[in-house]
Amino acid sequence: MGDIRGDLHIHTNWSDGHSSIEEMAVGAKTLGYEYIAITDHSAGRGIAHGLDSERLRRQVAEIGALNERLEGIRVLSGVEVDIRADGSLDLPREMLCELDVVVAAVHSSMNQTEEKMTRRVLGVVEDPDVDIIAHPTCRLLGEREPVAMDLEAIAKAAARKGRILELNAFPSRLDLNDVHASRARDLGVKLVIGTDAHDVAHLPFMKFGVGVARRAWCEAQHILNTLPLEELLAVLEGNR
Repeated sequence: MGDIRGDLHIHTNWSDGHSSIEEMAVGAKTLGYEYIAITDHSAGRGIAHGLDSERLRRQVAEIGALNERLEGIRVLSGVEVDIRADGSLDLPREMLCELDVVVAAVHSSMNQTEEKMTRRVLGVVEDPDVDIIAHPTCRLLGEREPVAMDLEAIAKAAARKGRILELNAFPSRLDLNDVHASRARDLGVKLVIGTDAHDVAHLPFMKFGVGVARRAWCEAQHILNTLPLEELLAVLEGNR
């Protein structure tokens, strides 16, 4: 846990979270973090208050104002953009280009064939506007099985294109699991541990993700959010 410098998957009351941007930032600062990324859902997710481009721009402005007065932590602007059934993204490129971090995820049409789901995610891995693929297999422990996809092909493409695969630390997800995270690491994929926090109380879930990463024999060098802020931003910029 001492290697973790920030959290790049956080939701607020702008979409389906329960805490404000400032509350999440202060909570993360209490944990000793250098940065967080606010990644509320896009409107296509079907969640109440999902963000369209207009609301997302307003949120970016609020984050900018908060950074002006909040010391000791940097709040990055981001989004968890929905990967539609046809593989397109739920927000236009001109909006995604304005953000510090773009997290993309599948939330619907999970019964697609393995071939179609693989093609759907591979297309997003090829998209230069996307930084992170969140909870790649979409599993919910005790509720939903992982989707059918060729994760080997996706990991190889991610390594080639510089995309980051998430190890989601939320207790009901833990996705990627240890076996998949280990294989991705072997292929040279950079991983990130994100809590998917929807409340300040969820931020300490990071420890569960760290536990899975350790089971996968990951070291700090394999995990994106062990980097200091400026190095993190350089990696994200370099991948686009």
